[in-house]
Amino acid sequence: MKRAIFCVLVISLGLLLKSCDTTEPPPPPPDGDKIKNTIAITTLWQDLNKIAVNFTRSQLDTNGTFTYKLKRKNPTGIETQFLFMLIGTDTTFTDANLERGTRYSYKVEAEEKQDKTKDTSRTIYVKTLDTTSHNITWQIDTLGQPGDFLYDVWGLDENNVWAVGYVSLSGNNSNIIKWDGVKWNSFGLIEGVLQGIYGFDENKIIVVGSYGSYGYAAIWNGVNWTETNFFRYFPNGDTVWALRSVWGSSPDDVWAVGDKGTIIHWDGNEWRKISASITTPITDVCGVSQSEVYLIAYDNISNGTSVVFNYTGLSWEKLSTIGIYNYGGETIWKTSAGKLFAGGRTLLEFTGNSYQEIFTEGRSRYIIKICGSNTNNIFTVGTFGEITHFNGVSWINLDNFEVPDGRYKVLYSVWSTENRVFIVGVDENRAITITGIIN
Repeated sequence: MKRAIFCVLVISLGLLLKSCDTTEPPPPPPDGDKIKNTIAITTLWQDLNKIAVNFTRSQLDTNGTFTYKLKRKNPTGIETQFLFMLIGTDTTFTDANLERGTRYSYKVEAEEKQDKTKDTSRTIYVKTLDTTSHNITWQIDTLGQPGDFLYDVWGLDENNVWAVGYVSLSGNNSNIIKWDGVKWNSFGLIEGVLQGIYGFDENKIIVVGSYGSYGYAAIWNGVNWTETNFFRYFPNGDTVWALRSVWGSSPDDVWAVGDKGTIIHWDGNEWRKISASITTPITDVCGVSQSEVYLIAYDNISNGTSVVFNYTGLSWEKLSTIGIYNYGGETIWKTSAGKLFAGGRTLLEFTGNSYQEIFTEGRSRYIIKICGSNTNNIFTVGTFGEITHFNGVSWINLDNFEVPDGRYKVLYSVWSTENRVFIVGVDENRAITITGIIN
């Protein structure tokens, strides 16, 4: 069998995504040498035509002289090899131009000299993403009493989803409700008007909002809430204004943002206010790792311009490669595969040093939130009940719940799995939830 061999420059990246790994035994040791199988290989992420893998240096390679062969096989057994000399302890390689919805295997072999195999990795199997369906079966529920509302939604899986706002369910006043796979139930009533929610498991959930014009945050530990009302508590004398959004890479690394340029960070022990020289409202925060976090803020409220900031692990910096665009940005979200989107008056995708505006036929309303389960399943929601969906190849406008100008209907937030989507908001003066099954 003929094999293609490529030389690859070692470049380290840092993203994170789970994969389904299966092992196979290493080949028989040549010349009686014992193969230690100490090379670790993992999948970082995959999209429709790319797979990113990371592998480490062999423990036997103490002098850094081994040559590493990353071997990829397609479903028909055709093998392609990529050659590396590792400078550091590990490297990341992005395999491109793959077939979508296809399963590939990856394995690393380390050679000392003259094709003499000294060490191997296990074999992992990774499948590229395929397109999802635009065919969605919807159900809408009006909750609570007149005057109730829902601002944000987040979940662990399709049977464990939380939403925040204010809703009266079965006589219980709640500003946090939970979906159990069948219906929405009251989850609790704590201080403040809650506008953001994010979590890591059922015993670690963070909510943020406002108490008057000041910020409010609470952390759920599985039993009770640890509440911080910044109206009564100003760390280091700093004023924490109303909070609008929250995101974290771990329970000990959580960011919350809000009015007058407010940024606060939870390190597992306390909230601290962080300065990024922003004085206008910050409407959204998201990230992919501890050293890659994004926020979007108004640059000039009067003319509706917005700006994106990036935290790289040291400080918040304005993205010079993105700059400021007069599109009234409200929300920002990045996929694990590196696609960065911002939504507002229009929808932008940032790619490297440039951006492109995404035109969706029929979309005309303001985007308030963008979120998805992966690169092939992204939703936007916004004013007048407008929803759009990206299936990995195309964006379409879903007009199932749109209402005409003059009627008050706002979809404030969306969260999805591969098969389900959950949307929350307000219809006239009642809280609504919209759930969809992706067929």
